[in-house]
Amino acid sequence: MQTDLQLTFRSAPRSEALATHIRQRAGKLDHLFDRIISCHVVVEFSGHHHRHGDQYRYTIHIGLPGHEVLVTHPPAAERELKDAYVTVDRAFDEAERQLEHWAKGQREQRHDAAPLGHRPRY
Repeated sequence: MQTDLQLTFRSAPRSEALATHIRQRAGKLDHLFDRIISCHVVVEFSGHHHRHGDQYRYTIHIGLPGHEVLVTHPPAAERELKDAYVTVDRAFDEAERQLEHWAKGQREQRHDAAPLGHRPRY
C-alpha cells in the first residue's frame, strides 16, 4: 500500500486484538494487488441484539489507480456472525472478490488494447 492503513472505531471501544486482525487482512489485500493506494476501515457499533449480542458494521474503502472499491458490511442476524472476527473476515472476503474482479477487468482491458502484432498466440 502506498499509504498506511487507516482504522477508525466509531461508537465502538477500540480493540487492539481486532485492530491487529484487520491489519493482517488488509495486508492480504496488498498481496492480491500491489498497486493499492489507500485502505480505510471503519468499525462502527450498530447496537446490541438481545439474542446475538453486540453487532458491528464494517466499511472498507480501498483506493486504486482510477478506481475505488467500497464494501459496506452491515450486521447480520445470523448467529455465527456475532463474533466480530467472523464479520470482519466476511467483509474482507467481499473486498477481495471486488478487488479480484476489478484487477481481472484491468488485465482484459490491457489485453484488448494491445496491438494485433503483439497479442499472444494460443
